[in-house]
Amino acid sequence: MDKLLDAVAKNFAGEEFMRQTIMNKTPFFGNDDDYADSIGVRVYDDLVDIIEGKPNVKGGEYHLNMLSTTCHIYFGKVLGATPNGRLAGKSISDGTSPSHGADTNGPSAVVKSLGKLDQIKSGGTLLNQRFLPSLLKKDHDIRKLGQLIRSYFALGGHHIQFNIVDTATLLAAQECPDDYKDLLVRMAGYSDYFNDMNDDLQQEIIERTENDAF
Repeated sequence: MDKLLDAVAKNFAGEEFMRQTIMNKTPFFGNDDDYADSIGVRVYDDLVDIIEGKPNVKGGEYHLNMLSTTCHIYFGKVLGATPNGRLAGKSISDGTSPSHGADTNGPSAVVKSLGKLDQIKSGGTLLNQRFLPSLLKKDHDIRKLGQLIRSYFALGGHHIQFNIVDTATLLAAQECPDDYKDLLVRMAGYSDYFNDMNDDLQQEIIERTENDAF
């Protein structure tokens, strides 16, 4: 633990082997791993206990919403490195979505992990996923997507949304924006033209896990 805390304090400088080991050998929330997911559930329940029903300055009560919209980008910019291998200044996870690149077992595993949270306790949650366009070319692929959405709701999920765009297209849009004036992406509870987004928002979309299978 002392070595990890030291590495985090210095933004993993000289500790890239440790950082890669953390990111590639550690169980992460979002993969239907009961051990990792149990920690996510504990954090979520602790947030509910701390926030829910507490009086606010306007005479009402606070309620927990797991809807970061774009705040997670700003929070990441002012936050130092974290023990999951994330470097200082990088975006943190959005809403209830797994950390960028942490979900390696596909979208079905993600929704199963999220189904372990009692989302009824919150005022709302948000799960973002990104798929390759090639994954949704045929009618039976569309049906699979519908089954994924229905499964998530059956597991108690509240809100799931998608970007159907590959990384190559997003990078090309950054390089030649005039060729991609009509490129729309889903940021959070809203869509926007990719070219109208600032660099930080564009990068956050690019860093979302690119799924090539259900």
